[in-house]
Amino acid sequence: MKALVYYGPHDIRYEEVPTPQPGPGQVLVRVKAVSICGSDLAGYKAVSAMRKPPLIMGHEFSGQVAALGEGVHGIQPGDRVGVVTNLYCGTCRNCHDGLTNVCDYRYIIGTTMKAGSYNGAMAEYVVAPAEKLMPLPDSVSYEECALVEPLSISLRAVKHAGRLDGKTVAVFGVGPIGLMGVMCLRIFGAARIIAIDVMENRLQMARECGATDVINSNDDVEGIIRKMTDDTGVDVVFDAAGIPQTVNRAIEIARNGGTILMVGMASPTFEIEYKHAVVKELRLQASYMYTSEMREGLQLIIDGKLDVKKMITGRYPLSEGPRIFEELASGKTQDVKVILTND
Repeated sequence: MKALVYYGPHDIRYEEVPTPQPGPGQVLVRVKAVSICGSDLAGYKAVSAMRKPPLIMGHEFSGQVAALGEGVHGIQPGDRVGVVTNLYCGTCRNCHDGLTNVCDYRYIIGTTMKAGSYNGAMAEYVVAPAEKLMPLPDSVSYEECALVEPLSISLRAVKHAGRLDGKTVAVFGVGPIGLMGVMCLRIFGAARIIAIDVMENRLQMARECGATDVINSNDDVEGIIRKMTDDTGVDVVFDAAGIPQTVNRAIEIARNGGTILMVGMASPTFEIEYKHAVVKELRLQASYMYTSEMREGLQLIIDGKLDVKKMITGRYPLSEGPRIFEELASGKTQDVKVILTND
């Protein structure tokens, strides 16, 4: 089969590799659509410890069942499916506590974890456990399903905020996770959603996704927020950037007793306005990956409550992967979310 194989910094090649074979309890999935994640780009630039070469990346995908391993029942070749890509152990303390998202023994399709590497979906075929398949109705496209994994990350974060009816929320960074955060905040009842970013095209898309207000990061964000909220501050901040500027601005614009949802991870370490957060009695809530949210997110799309299609700004054949990765890594592209296909 053909696949994109990551060999090191800025070195990804479209080449022939052996087609994997499903073992007991597994299925072979013919990949129809796979999305490029920001973490894939971080791996491509060698700034992510979760991508060790050689590796086939790709953890946001959908496809058709191509073959069944021994002992698999209730699934047929040709079935349209999405795949839950977090392969947790199910027996450790974290899993027993419901924290399957931080299982120390998990694999994640298309990444390198403590347990090892698992080749992903930037290929014609990928192997997955049968129990991780999500049936995909004809009403949902393969491209939409490829965005369920990032949607699940935003969905989990928003659920951490609790009741949002009538509340004002600011979203820092409206890339894919932030935009999906805007969508989830809207369906969870937030009255006012303020999108903040430096890129005007993303702010425009944020409006299309449900933001009621937008602010360019280069403007006086704190002053504008004070005027918008009668000098009170916002109830919740959804930080999808994870850099010093956004986290500290979040502390500044949150109201006393407010909540900051920490989702972005662009900077691994930095100083925060700790004392300011303490005296405002802010709740700093980290959110990582998902537990049940992939299946919940797909159901929201099936029910017509979320439209993720509008986020897809680029569609390319898998063979163009090396060029697309380099363009995205350059930071000069206007693409928000890119899908690679095998069709």
